[in-house]
Amino acid sequence: MLNRKLFTFNSRTNHSLNVVHKLKTELRLIKKILIGSLLLGIISTIGYLIFMPNFDLFDEPTETELKAECDYEGLRKIKMTEMTGNATSNRSIHIYATDCNYDEKIEPELIFVVSAGFIKPKNVSFEWKSFDTLTIKYNKKLDIFKQKTESESVNPKIIFEYITE
Repeated sequence: MLNRKLFTFNSRTNHSLNVVHKLKTELRLIKKILIGSLLLGIISTIGYLIFMPNFDLFDEPTETELKAECDYEGLRKIKMTEMTGNATSNRSIHIYATDCNYDEKIEPELIFVVSAGFIKPKNVSFEWKSFDTLTIKYNKKLDIFKQKTESESVNPKIIFEYITE
């Protein structure tokens, strides 16, 4: 009878020890998960604070004038601008033709537009070849979106000559 009580006592003790061991193991697992989640949250917050201010996802592109030059007579003006890109569009370079005494109310005529992810202002240039001819030089790796051969709204007309480099 004494053996039986002792056996019952030992099995209850072993059972209690097993339960305590399982609880400790589960607590360690919960602790690891909690610490991992906190670290992930802290790293995500730091990443968000560092990268999001520098990430132009929804910003409107801005236009910067790179070069503006009137012809020899001072009648017509060619303007080259750079448009910044954002998350959905690459940077691009635009060339416009206007009258030399350009009025802001009149929309300039868009002549030439190129774009690429690697575009730099030195990839496009222009110079007056003669009174009515403008030479535009550009990198052959650029994507061309618009390329006119002559002006439509500027008088006297300008003929555009293109050279790839």
